Amino acid sequence: MKKYKIDVGDSLELDEVDRTILRNLREDSRMSLQEISRRSGIADATVQFRLKRMKSQGVIERFTISASPAATGYTVTAIMLVQTDSESHDLAVRALVLIPEITEVYGILGEYDLFLKVWSRGLEELKTIINDRIRSVEGVKNLLEIVVMDRVKEESPPV
Repeated sequence: MKKYKIDVGDSLELDEVDRTILRNLREDSRMSLQEISRRSGIADATVQFRLKRMKSQGVIERFTISASPAATGYTVTAIMLVQTDSESHDLAVRALVLIPEITEVYGILGEYDLFLKVWSRGLEELKTIINDRIRSVEGVKNLLEIVVMDRVKEESPPV
């Protein structure tokens, strides 16, 4: 399990060349080095070197796609806020990240301990996921479910 830790104020120094390359890849992660070079005016060799460096330094975590929920059948999205028992919190997190329909798990501050993003093929399936798989996880104490009506904006962080 990959663990993400946010260290406020500990960001790598990216210059405008790095950011230009990242913006192009954010638009299309399959964009060729030559196309990035053509669009940005940055030499192919520079693009290649910068990409390799950003990958090795962890600036670029992975190259991926964004599949259409309608095409995959997962058309219902829910946001869930989870309270956990403090002594079973880590156990609950480890169990929740193994549920394939949960695509995002964040530790949060406030009344709730976790923020989840959950996908399902319909409301009945969502009900089953909530009742049979999430609520049954040891350490899950309370759950607030929010069903998403419209995906207005969903992107990766800006560069």
